[in-house]
Amino acid sequence: MKGRIDYLKKLDAPVRFLSCEPLLEDLGTLDLSDIDWVIVGGESGNRARKVEKDWILNIKSQCDASTGTALFFKQWGTWSADGVKRSAKENGCLLDGKEYHAYPTPRKIKP
Repeated sequence: MKGRIDYLKKLDAPVRFLSCEPLLEDLGTLDLSDIDWVIVGGESGNRARKVEKDWILNIKSQCDASTGTALFFKQWGTWSADGVKRSAKENGCLLDGKEYHAYPTPRKIKP
């Protein structure tokens, strides 16, 4: 996935975004320059794999450090932050007690 980010940055699109869902591993360092939006979420379903809070916080901190990359944390998925398996709806989307549902400002594209 990370290798395709450079291709995405070259697109003349109103919003350039990464959908990191289901998040199945720590993505390490991302170059978020010219990326407007990152959507993150855990996996849902009976066979869902657990998402780690640190993986989400890693992406959040990089969005915070970037120049305008909005973060949308969609859901924990089947596994909650406290490590309990329950419905994604019950687990919700709070990260450290707060919702992160930011949206980007679309850019003007060339005519």
